Amino acid sequence: MAQPHNPIADALDRLVPDFDALVRDARLGRPGYQLHLHELEDRAQRIASALVAPFRGAGSKPVHAPLEVRHGPGGRCRAGW
Repeated sequence: MAQPHNPIADALDRLVPDFDALVRDARLGRPGYQLHLHELEDRAQRIASALVAPFRGAGSKPVHAPLEVRHGPGGRCRAGW
């Protein structure tokens, strides 16, 4: 039975080779080589942006969860990133 066309799943599936290559290159690693780490992070950021694009539109950035959430007086909530 054929799978129905799903543009979100198709867009995510196209990212699998890039993610696999990122993981492979991270495993090879070059300990202490900062430029390599920055290049890997840049690639990870591009993949993360591409992951959210099918859901939020082209050019969208990943949403960062708050690092801290506090409940204050009067039921007010504060979040910190």
